[in-house]
Amino acid sequence: MRRMLGALLVGVVSAAACQAHALYLIGDGDKITVVFSDDLAPDSRIKEATWKKVEGLKLTARTADGKTTELTPKLDGAAMTVAAPANTSVVSGGIDYGISSHGESPKFIRFYLKRIVGDIPADGGKLDAKIGLDVVPVVEGGKVRFAVFRLGKPVANAAVEVMVPEKKEKEKTATDEKGVTTAFDAKGRYGVTVRVSDGKSGEFKGEKFSETSHTATLVVDVK
Repeated sequence: MRRMLGALLVGVVSAAACQAHALYLIGDGDKITVVFSDDLAPDSRIKEATWKKVEGLKLTARTADGKTTELTPKLDGAAMTVAAPANTSVVSGGIDYGISSHGESPKFIRFYLKRIVGDIPADGGKLDAKIGLDVVPVVEGGKVRFAVFRLGKPVANAAVEVMVPEKKEKEKTATDEKGVTTAFDAKGRYGVTVRVSDGKSGEFKGEKFSETSHTATLVVDVK
């Protein structure tokens, strides 16, 4: 019961959980691409002012043997790109995007991005427990579910949007008391978005906000 209550407390979900655009890491092999979109393709409508908010984005590439390399993507047309080391298996990063005034009250947004390149690692590509929000694929019996962690702890009742291979519409689901979504059986590339609010107010660059929204994305190929 304590474990369940702890997860529920962590999983206070933002009422704006279904905002459209987010940052996603796509790409294969030695080239990683960052897109700001509502799907997994570059959006040419994104203005330069929006890209300036994330120009300080730092990524970390982790190879199968556990070595890490810091990467700095640069804007290249309608996306940001960067070369990754050979045998990279997981690329991740995060950035303080700033304040969004859409909705009833201004909120501060933090993005956490992750891309699993190639086969899913044995640990699902799970990130350090210090990471604010993390999405981990769990493959069992030919199906995949997505586990959500906030500072290393499972997030119950988190609203999740899943881009399922070969489907036009995103599927909306939620994590259970263990912080895991329902299962999906399609093979191919998934894009997962989770938004969770911790309710903290504050000030960013002289502008006040009433809550902090953490947005995590995952792009993974399920075979």
